[in-house]
Amino acid sequence: MPAPDSRRTAILGRTDADPAIYIDNEGPVGADANMDMNSEREDYSLEIRQLLRYVLQAAVGGEFSAHREFPCLHVKTQYDGFTEEGGLPLYPDELPAVFLRWAGLESGASWVPEDFLVLDLETTGLGRGQTIAFLIGLGYWERGRFTVEQIFLPEPEAEANSFDRLIELLETRSVFITFNGKTFDIPVLESRILYNHLWIDLRSPWHIDLLHIARRLWKKKIPSCALETIEFYIMDYIRDKELDIEGGMIPQTYYQYLVNGDPEPLRRVFIHNQFDILHTAALFALICNSTRYPLPQPLDHRIDYVALARLYQSQGEREHAKDILLELEAAGLMNPDIAYELGMICKKEGEREDANRYFAIAASLDHPEGILEHCMALEKAKDFDQALFFSQKLLAWHLSREVVKDNKVRDLQKRIARLRKKLMN
Repeated sequence: MPAPDSRRTAILGRTDADPAIYIDNEGPVGADANMDMNSEREDYSLEIRQLLRYVLQAAVGGEFSAHREFPCLHVKTQYDGFTEEGGLPLYPDELPAVFLRWAGLESGASWVPEDFLVLDLETTGLGRGQTIAFLIGLGYWERGRFTVEQIFLPEPEAEANSFDRLIELLETRSVFITFNGKTFDIPVLESRILYNHLWIDLRSPWHIDLLHIARRLWKKKIPSCALETIEFYIMDYIRDKELDIEGGMIPQTYYQYLVNGDPEPLRRVFIHNQFDILHTAALFALICNSTRYPLPQPLDHRIDYVALARLYQSQGEREHAKDILLELEAAGLMNPDIAYELGMICKKEGEREDANRYFAIAASLDHPEGILEHCMALEKAKDFDQALFFSQKLLAWHLSREVVKDNKVRDLQKRIARLRKKLMN
């Protein structure tokens, strides 16, 4: 038992094994006092959280959810169908069959804007383990206007409550639209939902991941298919670096907020997420409007129509693909890829004369596959001298590559040897 002092005396009859409860000469300092102190700490902590929420709301706007404990901040911004800067449409004029087939959606269904839900997350990292989606960005149509709704976690403990709005929207919307969402956003959400012992079926809704069709349409036209690269090269939009924030700085910005409670840097994160939602919707509209057939006039210089023709071919629409390429030829836009693709279509259709003409054009423009097809056509026509010339030209092309494909070189060397033998006979 502790030795008594001038301020407190241990309660008589207790042993060292008993909880240390004391009576202070100036009042209780024991269990009741600890309870009072804990209560005061809780009250103080609640006051601090409420003050931080007030400052956050004043900085970024929005309203807090009705959750009694750990509410989320909901910030809504509405648009009249177009982005404020650039006037980009946020919904297509129509949903072409070729796009619906690519996306796996029912082409005969009557799709309306209210069926689609744009999704983009801002997270504390790029992994799926302990990564938290501290900002869920949602874009949807409601009463003729496009709404961007952002659900923010003022504290990580609010995470379980942040999914309520997503559940509500999925009751009436059946198609996700994302940019790289199949690889990142949906798996992260699923991981966090399971972590919070909840169940939300994120696999039943259809999912349009625009990254994949963007790669198909523009991988040969622009340096990369990152969203901001597409914004710059295809959508003619440059983000204001004074307002926006680099994606790599976003996790650090959230952690800083949790430490110091300063919401000002978060404004840029909200703006970044809003841009992502708006431009994902705008990209959806642009792709749909650009892939319909017949082609909209005038032709759009931003669109890789050769890639579009290949998309039609992949779905068995060879005639549409051929018409697109012929329209490009008629417009004076002939290039090596157009010539080669037209040659291959004519070859499949048995139009050998037209095929050989297009392969000759492709070969003159140094298209490697076109050169090979032209070589085969020349050899078949017994023009061995020209066949040898173009075979040597193609061999030189392969040998000049940074990565030389040995099998291609060997095949060409055999072809050259065969043609030389034929010329000697």
